[in-house]
Amino acid sequence: MRPHFSLAQYKTFDLAVFAVILAISEALISLASSRWFPDQLYTVSAVAGVVAIVTVRWKWFAGIHAVIGGLVICLVLGSMGQQYLIYCAGNLLGLVGIFLAKAIKEERMRKNPLLAMLYGAAVLFLMQTGRAGISLVLGYGIKNALAFYATDSLSYIFTALILLIASRQDGLLENQVHYIHRIQDAEEKKAGEYNES
Repeated sequence: MRPHFSLAQYKTFDLAVFAVILAISEALISLASSRWFPDQLYTVSAVAGVVAIVTVRWKWFAGIHAVIGGLVICLVLGSMGQQYLIYCAGNLLGLVGIFLAKAIKEERMRKNPLLAMLYGAAVLFLMQTGRAGISLVLGYGIKNALAFYATDSLSYIFTALILLIASRQDGLLENQVHYIHRIQDAEEKKAGEYNES
């Protein structure tokens, strides 16, 4: 990161980029599934994958992306009022991933892609559980609550793939404050070695 960028500016830009990526990808996926494959029982979503990555990068700010993901799905599918609550608020349970990432440790996830994929799957499961729980509170019944797990089961593969790719990219699945310090330390060390020579 260049010195003239403040941490707040970098964070805002980074969060905005992930929000745009999420909104566009989720809109395209939802449009494709609703228009091209309307009879399919299963859906695929990128929300959990993006939320899992942003959770590692910026912790609680990933809640923004969890809500955006729910909003986009509901808008594209033409959902009614309660569906917005189910998806937007339900997705927020994925923020428990903050504690999972801390327990697993980011370094281990970057070194072991399997851990990263399991972490992503856990975030997806939490989001599905949040949706199911709110739907039960709203009186939708057990069958409708379980449908959040069944119809979204293919998203486990998609989320795992997103986290697999993220774990192999330098700095992508890393707390960004730590990442910035790591890059700055490396640049200072390199500059010191250059000056000595």
